[in-house]
Amino acid sequence: MLKTGISAVLMLGFGFVILAAALPDIVNRSETVRTNTTQETGKGCSTGVGQSSCDVTLIASHAYADTTAMVVTETSPGSADRTSNSSISASDRVTVTVSGLSASTAYVFTIDYAIVDPSVSGPLGQLLASLPLLLVVGLVAVVAFTTAKTFHVF
Repeated sequence: MLKTGISAVLMLGFGFVILAAALPDIVNRSETVRTNTTQETGKGCSTGVGQSSCDVTLIASHAYADTTAMVVTETSPGSADRTSNSSISASDRVTVTVSGLSASTAYVFTIDYAIVDPSVSGPLGQLLASLPLLLVVGLVAVVAFTTAKTFHVF
């Protein structure tokens, strides 16, 4: 019985190592299927007197609640990457706030961002977004079940 228990623990440990190695690739592939990249150019906004930020409205909803997979580039009056100074409204995912700007200035931006692919929206999109978590929970369930059966807990 001890030999069976040790081999079961080793096999489960091996399963965890395989999952840990494969999980980044699984996440990348599921997000590639779930999302498409789009670009909007000529998105303008102006800062007011004493203001250092302005809001830009996207045409489509961003796929993430934060700036993951988003690049905000200032094209006028200068040229700079403003991604680190940008945030997106988590409630609507279409309003991008760009901060760290000069007051009383008109700006133009190019924004690259991810949208949910229309063919995978709805339940399939939710499944693909949850896939990494489901894999981890599934492996933990297998570990718990196998351990219980090996040591005759049930």
